[in-house]
Amino acid sequence: MTLADTAFALLEAHRTGQTKLTRKAGSLCGQLVTDPQPLTDKQAEWVETLLQRAGLPALEGGAR
Repeated sequence: MTLADTAFALLEAHRTGQTKLTRKAGSLCGQLVTDPQPLTDKQAEWVETLLQRAGLPALEGGAR
């Protein structure tokens, strides 16, 4: 799963009520879709936390 796929999965989980994303978390998801730059360590940790909260699988090899 790519970072963009992960972002779409998180947004879908939010849309269906599986998890609640804050405005900042939604913005991060948009960034994952549009910005090919690598994530910072803090962003990578945040993505992993969001995935855990949504009950979604962790990214293979981590979020970086």
